[in-house]
Amino acid sequence: MHIRNLTGQSTEYTSNVYHITGDYLHLSDLSSLIDVGRDVSILGELRTIRTGIGKKPVDQIFLTHSHFDHAGLLHEILDRYPVPVYAHPESRVNGIIPLQDKQMIQIGDHECEVIWGQTHSEDSICYFCHDEGVLFSGDIPIRIYTDDGVYNPAFLTVFERLCSYEVKEVYPGHGDPILEGVRHMLEESLRNLKRSKFV
Repeated sequence: MHIRNLTGQSTEYTSNVYHITGDYLHLSDLSSLIDVGRDVSILGELRTIRTGIGKKPVDQIFLTHSHFDHAGLLHEILDRYPVPVYAHPESRVNGIIPLQDKQMIQIGDHECEVIWGQTHSEDSICYFCHDEGVLFSGDIPIRIYTDDGVYNPAFLTVFERLCSYEVKEVYPGHGDPILEGVRHMLEESLRNLKRSKFV
């Protein structure tokens, strides 16, 4: 799995936009975008990406949720690359293909699990590749520094599920990827979460 953040150098407010391909660019790989952000500069980035002979830069799009900073550029992307768009059934984006919790999907050259986030927004989703230990977390809280937050009770179940997986790397909706100390961070966050308020 090769992961590239297309908005890593963006100068405007946007989410991270991850472009994922297989390591060896096989014909069976599905070049995927996780979120599309709102920075039009990624359109130029997509034109320069190598995805293999006869392959389009984008085969499919997965949204972590429908907030504008994550989905604002969707129509411009679809004008150039008319591909399926997958999202939570409660997504405010029209024309999506709904994803169910625990559904398995192909991203790049790996199968990934859909995880309904149960927080941040009613349509939050994250995606986890078990083979690689890679989590695309969108905007769900991953680093929970204190125990004075207020959360949906269902989020505790989601977070316990994440902690039961062998997560090695986290690619969040904003900021840099978390590539070291992930297990310790998740365990500390879970302790803080359990001491928080639930409504």
